[in-house]
Amino acid sequence: MNDILQWLLVYAVVLWCLLRLMHKYAAQAIWQWQAKVSYFFETRQASWSHRLGRFLRPAVAIPQGCQSHCSSCRNCA
Repeated sequence: MNDILQWLLVYAVVLWCLLRLMHKYAAQAIWQWQAKVSYFFETRQASWSHRLGRFLRPAVAIPQGCQSHCSSCRNCA
């Protein structure tokens, strides 16, 4: 029984590290996948499914550089 729990913990840690690595180097693909999974759960009838979908919903991308119109460098005006 302990061996099974150890392997589950190892698999969980490896999966977590893989997701973090993918999030860093393939952010757009991960964002799209997360949006699809979120939409899948949000369109179901069960209330737990709606909550899970809202939890998984990705954050809106914040523009960087001159697209953000931050006016800190005054080059956008």
